[in-house]
Amino acid sequence: MKLMKKISLIASFVFLVPFLCAGSETPQRVVSLAPSITESLYSLGQEEKLVAVTSYCDYPDETKDKKVIGNVVNPNIEKIFSLSPDLILSAGGINRSQTIAKLKSLGLTVVVLETCNSFDDVIRNFDRLGSLMGAEAAAKEITEKVGMEIRSITERLEDVPSVSVFWEVEANPLIGVGGRSFANEFIWRSGGVNIFADASVMYPRVSREEVLRRNPEVIVLVTMGNVTAKEKMYWRKFKDIDAVKDDRIYVIDGNKVCRPTPVSFLTGLKEVATLLHPEVFGKKE
Repeated sequence: MKLMKKISLIASFVFLVPFLCAGSETPQRVVSLAPSITESLYSLGQEEKLVAVTSYCDYPDETKDKKVIGNVVNPNIEKIFSLSPDLILSAGGINRSQTIAKLKSLGLTVVVLETCNSFDDVIRNFDRLGSLMGAEAAAKEITEKVGMEIRSITERLEDVPSVSVFWEVEANPLIGVGGRSFANEFIWRSGGVNIFADASVMYPRVSREEVLRRNPEVIVLVTMGNVTAKEKMYWRKFKDIDAVKDDRIYVIDGNKVCRPTPVSFLTGLKEVATLLHPEVFGKKE
C-alpha cells in the first residue's frame, strides 16, 4: 500500500513539472548539456541560473564552480533529476536522442537547440536561447555587434585574391571538411576556398594523394591532441605542394572553431582571416 502511494506521488510530481515550469516567466534552474550552450548563457549574463554543466564545459573559467553532471554523451540522469531543473538545454547533433528521451520521460522540460552548420544557424539558436531566458535585449545587442564586426572582415577581403585551403579535422583516417560544414563558413568568410567544398558529405574521408593533387596553398590543422604536432611535421615532407613551399601549415585551437556561439565564431573568424590573409590583418605567429 505504501509503495503504491509513493508511486502515485512520484507520478503526480512528474506530471506537474512541465506545467509548473510553464507558469514561470523565465527558468530559474537550468542544466546545460553542451559547451556552446554554457558559453552562450554566460554571454547573456544568465550564469546565476545555471545549476549544472557537463565536464566538457570548460569555458569561461567560472564554469569550474558549477556542478558537473557527466559528459555530453552520457550525462548522469539521476544527478540531473536530483537538481530539480526547470529547464534542460541540449544541442542537436551533440547530445544523444536516447538521453533526451529519458529526461523527458521523467517529466523534465528539455529544449533541443538545432544543429549548427552555418553562422545563420548560430544566430537563430542564440536568439532562441535569449528568448527562453528572458534575455532578448542582450541577445540582440550581441548578435548585432558580432554581425557588424563580421561584415567589416568580409568587406576588407572583397578585392583580395582567395587562397585554397585544406582544413583537417582528423588524421587517422584523414578527414577534411565539405562545403556544407560549419568549418566551411570560416574558410569562405576569411577569403579562402575549401579544396573539398565539392564533397557530398560534411566531413569527407580523403586521401593524402588527393590533397596533394588539389595542391592547397594553406593547410589548417584543428587541434587533435598529441597527434597535431606529428601531423604538422608529416605534411612538411611533401615539398611540392604550395602550403609546404610557403610554410603555411597552421594549427588552430578546436574550441575557437567548433563551438557554435556568436562570440566564439567571431573569435575564430578573426584568427582564420589573419592566417589566410596576413597581408590584410597582420601576421599571426
